[in-house]
Amino acid sequence: MFRTTFTSLLLAAVLATTSAFGLGKTKAATKLPLPTFNKETNRYEKSPLDDGKYPYDAIGAALRHGPSPFLTRVFNADEYEQGILKYMYTAKVDRAEATGNIDAKLNNAIDWAYQKMEEKNGKPKVDYTRLDKKQAALTAIWALGITPLAINVILNTADQFVNAPGPSVIKGL
Repeated sequence: MFRTTFTSLLLAAVLATTSAFGLGKTKAATKLPLPTFNKETNRYEKSPLDDGKYPYDAIGAALRHGPSPFLTRVFNADEYEQGILKYMYTAKVDRAEATGNIDAKLNNAIDWAYQKMEEKNGKPKVDYTRLDKKQAALTAIWALGITPLAINVILNTADQFVNAPGPSVIKGL
């Protein structure tokens, strides 16, 4: 009984995290489902052949590229999707490559632009959809450990500064 329950929970956990790590995704078709630009609405529209699925979810974006693409996906999904479609349209790439590039650009636009310039000069192309395990671990440590600790220190210091008796330049001696 315990073994079956444990196996079921383990399987559920693996399936739940699959999209964050981009596992089990198929390769793009030979003919790219490129979006079109609608001049009347001034918006990009996805191709009927495009399933609209990202190669990884918002958590996967946070693990790969940090908080900026994660927050954009969660709180400004329409603008994010328009950015993906525009990149697909202009660069003639599939959704997976466009997603990785947009996430990298949202994380650090200057480094992303520099890398694109280097690629034009013959440097190898960077796969921004790949999850670097070391970077994911560092991101998790910062998100779950260091950032909350820093916020706690700042809040406690501010609380002591405002509420604790003692000499202070602001309060007056």
